[in-house]
Amino acid sequence: MDNQEITLLWTLPNGETSCESVALEQRQDGTSALRLSAESIRSRGAASLVLTPSFGHADKGEAGYWFSPYGHYGEWDSDEGRFLADDDRMNMPMFGWATSGGAWLAIITSLNCYPMLLVEAKGGRYSVSCFLDAGLCAAPYEDFEIVFHPFPAGTGYAALARRYREYQLARGAVKPLRERVADNPVLRYAVEAPEIRIRHAWKPVPSPVPHQQPENEPPVYVAVKFDRVKDIARALKAAGIEKAELCLVGWNIGGHDGRWPQAFPAEPLLGGDEGLREAIAAVQAEGYQIVPHGNFRDSYEIADSWDAEWTVKNPDGTLQPDRGGTITWGGGQPYVICPQRAYERFCTKDIPRMAAYGFRGLGYFDVVSILQAPSCADPRHPCSRADGARYWGLCAEISKRELGGFASEGGVDHFAGSLDSVLYTSFDRPPDIERRDKAGRELAKGHVPIFQIVYNGIIVNNPFTGTVNSTIKERYWQLKLLEYGGRPNFYFYSQFRADRAHWMGMTDLRSGDEEELAASVAKIKEGCDMWKPFSHLQYEFIENHERLAEKVFRTTWSDGTRLIVNYGDASFEIDGITVAPMDYATKLPNE
Repeated sequence: MDNQEITLLWTLPNGETSCESVALEQRQDGTSALRLSAESIRSRGAASLVLTPSFGHADKGEAGYWFSPYGHYGEWDSDEGRFLADDDRMNMPMFGWATSGGAWLAIITSLNCYPMLLVEAKGGRYSVSCFLDAGLCAAPYEDFEIVFHPFPAGTGYAALARRYREYQLARGAVKPLRERVADNPVLRYAVEAPEIRIRHAWKPVPSPVPHQQPENEPPVYVAVKFDRVKDIARALKAAGIEKAELCLVGWNIGGHDGRWPQAFPAEPLLGGDEGLREAIAAVQAEGYQIVPHGNFRDSYEIADSWDAEWTVKNPDGTLQPDRGGTITWGGGQPYVICPQRAYERFCTKDIPRMAAYGFRGLGYFDVVSILQAPSCADPRHPCSRADGARYWGLCAEISKRELGGFASEGGVDHFAGSLDSVLYTSFDRPPDIERRDKAGRELAKGHVPIFQIVYNGIIVNNPFTGTVNSTIKERYWQLKLLEYGGRPNFYFYSQFRADRAHWMGMTDLRSGDEEELAASVAKIKEGCDMWKPFSHLQYEFIENHERLAEKVFRTTWSDGTRLIVNYGDASFEIDGITVAPMDYATKLPNE
């Protein structure tokens, strides 16, 4: 471990580069580290910084692998290519790789909102690097530190992911579910129940009216009125579904993403406030939990509280439309609320108002765990990215206090200790990754459950957009849900976009008439029955995940349960077990 170095490649705004090598600090625990002061980064005036350790190289054909915290996986098998995509900013500030010389887990312990992983192959020579973008280089909000944890050659990715879990637990960033449910019956119920989402209403998406006011607001389309929720709950109960947590999406004024941050009153076309209260009471009478879908990130000019003051500002003082103004949702052009203002002006007031309807469960608040927190340059409420993540975490704590828990869309762990459940952790389709042809993903060849190895038993999660409504999709998705230890999610009317760009798939649950409702409930029951023998594993850690053959994988949980999944077209035999094609088999503890 002696004489380890790290190369710093600075790129200036004019494209000029400079390169330097710095010795890594060797620590008594066997790790090596680099720390750069915020001022030393800021003073360079760089547009980007690439940090590559001396042991972060491999040659084509060498044994080993690399992985991103999102689970993208590659081996040393290409001559040319790269992995760096802006939407792959780390959901966890870590990444790992292994070569013939050893394996390493890199953890960014400071200035970790939000670097990226860069993997490059040039002429068959690979490099694995940490990448800081222009925002972090120009305005680092604290010193930067990266720590490299070494492992012996041949160590698998699961061991590296476990080390990050140990790191999170040891520093108190998270606590196991088993501890947290001890005094929280709402959380215990949700962990042991599938999530069933019902989208009630929405306006056209993409919106034909980007700057909406009441006089030009597009009409609200109604799919499920509040009275129909009662029918859905009764049908679920009649089918023998013992537990479920229902999440009402688009119950608010204007329907789904209609007028945020305005939520109240409940959409009149659905039955209004009184109809919502009656529906909540009816669902709870059947023994189910029921929660609201909310949003404290996005805002629209049509909101009755609209004030540009509380939106995120660019350094020049201009408003920052969501994704640069390239999208519109139901309410028109969305603007991002400064996280500080979201906490002060909306979460503290609106979440208690939602709870007053009678909602109880893991309150779902969209987006904030699937996208990185923004920085805000407004001098009245300046926020670094880390500040933004902290304020979002404070909002989550209000949901936990008022409703019993907190859920959101994705697996960014910037407030992991406040996150109880994740709607989906990845948009990708393993093992061939649908979006691999996107620029910056050429080297990603597969997917492994990094998030699940870290957080199963800590944060309940559904692994993919494809595993939503898995029982009305191809068998592949049902198997992925089990392999990755997921909590099942079902969605009535997941499809709402007029351009049919539905990221959860083109199949859907519907409740328009009794025949549709019965068919949908039957598919939910099928999913619940498949998951029930594995539901207790929500409390267990995933200790190992490995590929046994090209299309055969094994997951091992901390209680000793082993699940073998065969995606191939021929039977697979191991340990006296035959696993049929497109099927799974289990070995229970002590078997």
